[in-house]
Amino acid sequence: MRILLVIVCVLSFSFIHAQPGGGGGRQGGGPGGSSGMSSQERPKMVEFSASKVAGIFNYDDEAAIKKIKIKKKDKELILKVRKSIEKYNNRVNEIALLNKDNFDTLNVYVNAKMKAMQSSRSESGSRMDRSDASDDSKDPERALIEAKINPAKIEVKAAEVKLNKGLEAILSEKQYTKWIKYQTFVKSEQNPKPESNQSSNSGMSSGGQGGPPGGGMR
Repeated sequence: MRILLVIVCVLSFSFIHAQPGGGGGRQGGGPGGSSGMSSQERPKMVEFSASKVAGIFNYDDEAAIKKIKIKKKDKELILKVRKSIEKYNNRVNEIALLNKDNFDTLNVYVNAKMKAMQSSRSESGSRMDRSDASDDSKDPERALIEAKINPAKIEVKAAEVKLNKGLEAILSEKQYTKWIKYQTFVKSEQNPKPESNQSSNSGMSSGGQGGPPGGGMR
């Protein structure tokens, strides 16, 4: 019985000491530990989309009508709302098409530069220089990119103002308030959300509403 007890104690002692080496602890040199840390330190880059910055996207007229809570029997009002939204969508699609080449060029250029900067920061230990932390609004290159997008953004805004004025004229005050709330929600859904604060380069794409890169529509 005593011999059996000694054997059990020895086996238990060996098992306890074997676990750190086999489990690949924090200080171990195994690939599992180091790769896990590096994956956490590298935030996913939010892809730049010129069409998002310009505010290009389509409204879903069916979803909008449900959110506004128009009664099914009020078919004439439903038709008017549907036509107003479709008219806006068509105008936005036209703006996207006219700016497609410009947007595609900006997307390729900005995303390539963002990837290069992210790679450079990763190689230097993800440390940001003072120049990187400076105000991006003073960057002449950023100003040039915004200048290329602003004409489309202004046209989209004008189409939105026209849409809202048209809906305000045909909806009740309560219905119009619901529309504005729905519009605000849709816009917030279009904005990309960076996975980490380290993705500071994604600021260019967070200033507008959403849409597929290159001006494509849903």
